[in-house]
Amino acid sequence: MQLQIPALFGDSMVLQRERPLTLTGRGEPGQPVTVTYATSTSTTTVAPDGTWTAALGPLEAHSEPGTLTITSGTERIDLHDVVVGDVWLMAGQSNMELWLSRTKHAYPEALEATDPLLRQVAVPQTVALAGPLTPLEQAPMTWQTFSPATAPDFSAVGYSFARTLRERYGVPVGIIATGVGGTPISSWLPRADLERLGIDLAPADALADPAAAAGLQAREQADGAAHQTTLDATDAGLAEGWASPSYDDTTWDHAPLTDPVPGSGATWFRTTLHVPAAERGKPATIFLGTATDMDQVYVDGEQVGVTYYQFPPRSYDLTLPDAETITIALRLLTFGGNGGWTPFRNRFLATDTHTWDLTGPWKRRTGTTTPDAPPTTFLRNLPGALFNGMTAPLTGTALTGVCWYQGEADTSHPDGYAHRLTALIGTWRSLFGDDRLPVLIQQLPHWDPSSGRSPDPDHLARWEALRDEQRAVLTLPRTGLAAGYDVGEFNDLHPQDKRTVGERLARLATRVAYGERRAPNMHELYHL
Repeated sequence: MQLQIPALFGDSMVLQRERPLTLTGRGEPGQPVTVTYATSTSTTTVAPDGTWTAALGPLEAHSEPGTLTITSGTERIDLHDVVVGDVWLMAGQSNMELWLSRTKHAYPEALEATDPLLRQVAVPQTVALAGPLTPLEQAPMTWQTFSPATAPDFSAVGYSFARTLRERYGVPVGIIATGVGGTPISSWLPRADLERLGIDLAPADALADPAAAAGLQAREQADGAAHQTTLDATDAGLAEGWASPSYDDTTWDHAPLTDPVPGSGATWFRTTLHVPAAERGKPATIFLGTATDMDQVYVDGEQVGVTYYQFPPRSYDLTLPDAETITIALRLLTFGGNGGWTPFRNRFLATDTHTWDLTGPWKRRTGTTTPDAPPTTFLRNLPGALFNGMTAPLTGTALTGVCWYQGEADTSHPDGYAHRLTALIGTWRSLFGDDRLPVLIQQLPHWDPSSGRSPDPDHLARWEALRDEQRAVLTLPRTGLAAGYDVGEFNDLHPQDKRTVGERLARLATRVAYGERRAPNMHELYHL
């Protein structure tokens, strides 16, 4: 049997300092296994079932890269560039997952930085509905050191958090990134907790058979593709070339770009800009804010950008045509009934020396109307799906603590969230072998979609109720809550200021995880 170790262990990893480390694996029954790092060595024997467990450390912080070696008989695994420091699990949904590439215009300098002792491993998004995976069943993953080549893929919150701790303590910091967009807390809980909390497991159980899940996804993908084909085939804008600069749009309606778009289908917008001679042929970027749901952007008939769902800010790079005037055409597709361009966003086209305001005037025309797109089942959102596929395989990992940024997906039913989060903290502490593992919670930011196109009088009350539920968890020892309301953007579910979020969580960590006594701060609550 081939010598095997968990996917979390790899080149450039960070080992947790000052805690016993547990390494599990598989090998040939009866064979000895030796694990060595620096001056620490552990030897064990492979059990009859082919598994083995070795304990290493505790190790002191070590910034000089070393080699972690596992040998068994004639087999040998060498993990290079391994350091020892602090390891943090960064978990939650999209605001924790959000990559530095999505904040490049807010923090361009972060993408130019290099720090070989700040590292991240992103756990592959893995759904497991039949039961928890083991550490040896986890999908392959790769540790990355922070550099301009890898920075775009780092969690923006995770980077800011880790950078702040690096500056304060001077030890290597590794972050395990497990955020997944749109996921409710129930997807991160194990079956025992879900049953105790009375959460309906029937939807997950119905798809526990991989064949059933694959069949459902295949049917939904086919339905979605058929809907898109119909939408494209009936869109007069595509048939008549509404993106072309030569198209005659004199009969189109004039309307603000941000006027709501009712129903589902395709809506087109056009505007013409004068380009000074000095700007023609230059690189430029077009910024359009966010929109519901999908957009395609054309400049003089050539598509320069496309975004397939509503949340990412639209910014598209292009080269300006060598022409005195250019035509910008926007094709907006709405799938769920009612959409449009988000109000109060900056919209402009810019070169390094000139800016064009794109707030208007615009012309607008409907290309087609269709029924709403068919529904999609997101398997990752089902109860237990990501606990089984992404958290359980990390069993036994030594950590400094956990940062939890989640809750947006639970604001439709905030009552009882504190019970669910309390269960998660207890289960995860048991999973990671530390009943006092620090858990830092990020408060939900302000967000008010009623200022846009879907007025909901109960929205703000539900979000505030969930914030109250987050605060209620502070009855548990070694927990903390970092303020987030003031770093939100009322018209963006994914606010750009991830630096403040990371820095506040890091300051909270200095108290809850590192035991510092610091002056009170209005941006944090905690229970030691």
